[in-house]
Amino acid sequence: MKSFILSIPKGVPTIIMLVLVAYFTLATNPFGINALRIFPYAKQLGHFILYFVVALVFIMDYAKGKLPHHSKINHEIALATVAAVLSFVMELVLMWWTDGYYYDITNVYAAWFGALVAFLFYHYWLYHPFRHYLYHSVQHHWRYQHRRKKKKDIRFKL
Repeated sequence: MKSFILSIPKGVPTIIMLVLVAYFTLATNPFGINALRIFPYAKQLGHFILYFVVALVFIMDYAKGKLPHHSKINHEIALATVAAVLSFVMELVLMWWTDGYYYDITNVYAAWFGALVAFLFYHYWLYHPFRHYLYHSVQHHWRYQHRRKKKKDIRFKL
């Protein structure tokens, strides 16, 4: 049984997420909504959700590339930190790119918190189910056949 996730080359989800973050950050009105205030901290919630997804995609793309081996926790922390620093850089680019935009540190805090929660969510809840789902697919995938251990023939030979 082949997995669809294994057919995606390593790094492609990361590049797609970077393009989406750049689009959602630099587009003046990506959804065509003019000044809709749902609740007081809707913008911060949007940053939390966006960078939660970004960090989760970064970490899962790295973990998929490490199969059948385990991913390292310090690399997962580094990828969540990259997502958090990306939020800070995008705020600075947005401040430089557009006129009338003022730097808001609460957006960066929400994004950092989203990246932290993504790391914790992956490491403490999603790590084993994700690995279990992909590892059984890897055992039968043609690309990973050389990594499988060969079974020894234990029959008596004459």
